[in-house]
Amino acid sequence: MPGERRGPVGWESENPYYEGRKHPEPTVCERCGLVYRDGHWQRADSVPPEAHRSVCPACRREMDRYPGGYLFLRGEYWPRHWDEILNLIRNQEAQAQLSRPLHRILWVEPHDGEMEIATTTAHLARRLGKAIHSAHKGELTIHQPKGEPLVRVVWQRD
Repeated sequence: MPGERRGPVGWESENPYYEGRKHPEPTVCERCGLVYRDGHWQRADSVPPEAHRSVCPACRREMDRYPGGYLFLRGEYWPRHWDEILNLIRNQEAQAQLSRPLHRILWVEPHDGEMEIATTTAHLARRLGKAIHSAHKGELTIHQPKGEPLVRVVWQRD
């Protein structure tokens, strides 16, 4: 988690989704099918029938509606180019999931003339904002107080 440092033995994270333990291997997520193997959650072609069952951190965030990052699209530009921007966002999510399957978009919802995109991680919110900024220009600001795990990324273009 950004802003989260590893501490000495016995250190406890303030992140409620930091597991701080290893699952028995293999463990399969009951919701999305990710498998905990070799110390991390990953995609798998097959799951042994005797695999343990649990819920991965990304699915827990989704169930709780507790994002790790937000991306807000503002201005007059994004509604006219929404299909292009949404395609870019989905492609970036798919690319991120190749190596980090817990990086997901939780929801995409309009609010008062802006679009809110919630992600499981701060890293994915930043990645999406930077990709939109690179492709469509505009203004990008990233708000993350020091020591806080939640990031708010705002992209705007009129």
